[in-house]
Amino acid sequence: MPANLEKLKHIGVGSLVDLEILTPTSSKRVKTELVGLLDDKFIILNYPNSKRLLAASDYLRDGVMVVVRALIEGSGGQVIAFRQQVMSVTSHPARLVFINFPKHVQLFDLRSQARIPTLLPAKLKLSDERVLDGVIKDVSLTGVMFDIKSDQALENIKDMQCTVMLDSSGKNFAGEVCSVKGYSAGAKCGIKLLASEDEMRTFMREHFIDPSMLNSELDES
Repeated sequence: MPANLEKLKHIGVGSLVDLEILTPTSSKRVKTELVGLLDDKFIILNYPNSKRLLAASDYLRDGVMVVVRALIEGSGGQVIAFRQQVMSVTSHPARLVFINFPKHVQLFDLRSQARIPTLLPAKLKLSDERVLDGVIKDVSLTGVMFDIKSDQALENIKDMQCTVMLDSSGKNFAGEVCSVKGYSAGAKCGIKLLASEDEMRTFMREHFIDPSMLNSELDES
C-alpha cells in the first residue's frame, strides 16, 4: 500500500469526518463519523443525521462522487483528503455509507494554512542586530507573516534567528525567518515562532483576535 494510504489507518474510529457530496451544479458538505475501513475495499461512514443534512437521501446515493476529509490522529495537525465514489448506502442493520477505497490521498498541514488576517504594527530584530519596521499581516498558532517596507535587499535574512517586537503591547516573540518573498516595496517574511500554542492564543485574545476561528480549519481545507 502506498505510504500516504497508510495514513488512513490513523483516522480513529468515531473521528469526525467532513463529507463533501458533489453534484452536477454544486456541492453539499456535512459532518459525520468514521465507522471503519477494509484495506483496498471500502471506507465506512455513519449516514449523516437529518440535523446535519436535511433530505440527505436526495444527495447521498450509490455512485455519487464525494470528497472525504479528516484529521489524522497524532500528526500534529494534518488533514487527509481523497475523492472517490459512494459504493453503497445501506439501511440494515444500520444506516451506513460505503465508499470505494481510494487509490490516492492528499495530505495538508493545517498549521501552515490556518491563519487569521491582522494589521499589527511591529518591529523585526534580526540576529545581526538590524531592526526593521513592519506590519504583522496574519497570525497562526505557530507563526506570523511579517510585511517589511524597505528598499534593502532582504533575501539574505532567510534562516536568521529573530525577535518579533509588538509596538502596541511591548511583547516580544523569539523566532526564525523561514521564508522571504520580495516585492517592489519590500518583502513578506514567514516567521516560525518559538512560543507555545497557549501563549499564542493568549496573545490573540489580548489583541482582539478570536482564536476560535482556527477551529474551522477542517472546513476550509
